[in-house]
Amino acid sequence: MENGAKVISFKGTAEGLVITIPEEMETDRIMDQIAMKVKAAERFFRGAKLKVIYRGKKLSADEEKRLVNVMQENSSVTVEDVKYEVVPPPVEIEKPQNISGMPLRRIYFKDLEEGPCKFIRGTVRGGTRILFEGNVVVIGDVNPGSEIVAAGNVVIFGALRGMVHAGADGNRDAFVAALRLAPTQLRIGDIITRCPDTDEDGEIQPEIAVVREGRIYVEPL
Repeated sequence: MENGAKVISFKGTAEGLVITIPEEMETDRIMDQIAMKVKAAERFFRGAKLKVIYRGKKLSADEEKRLVNVMQENSSVTVEDVKYEVVPPPVEIEKPQNISGMPLRRIYFKDLEEGPCKFIRGTVRGGTRILFEGNVVVIGDVNPGSEIVAAGNVVIFGALRGMVHAGADGNRDAFVAALRLAPTQLRIGDIITRCPDTDEDGEIQPEIAVVREGRIYVEPL
């Protein structure tokens, strides 16, 4: 895919699966991308019954039927309903600023309460694999050799040294936050990276990883 190319995004909500389709995207490419995404997220869709809400480009009735067929042919999901949703234009809202002129870090957490949340108390040990269709919060460390895969956000009240995948259903708006961010592998949506080695004996610095312009950025909280 070319740099800067528009892509379809998936986001799970309480109402259903929200699919955002770029206005200028051709029908065949829409279907190809949807097929690719549902295949990649099959472990989350397996046996699920979904309502699909799509935004952006308006599809014809025949194209909506084709979308349903593509999803069901490329996964074990059952699509119960499809509807188009018009998103109103954004309203300019003044955000609180800190002394450096940057928005306060709490804006990253504005969507944390959306959808289900799994709390894990204690250390996630090596060899443990956690899969969850929502947000995951760990009160403890995540050790090397462990893996967390979440459709939503991942928050670690401890050191993150294992593998983590937030936004595993394709949501690039997800984030990963930890008191010490040193994963062996970090993935948000379809973007993957590895954090640089950190000084384990140094001062604890809470950090957050987010996707911006197709890359993962790690910033202090």
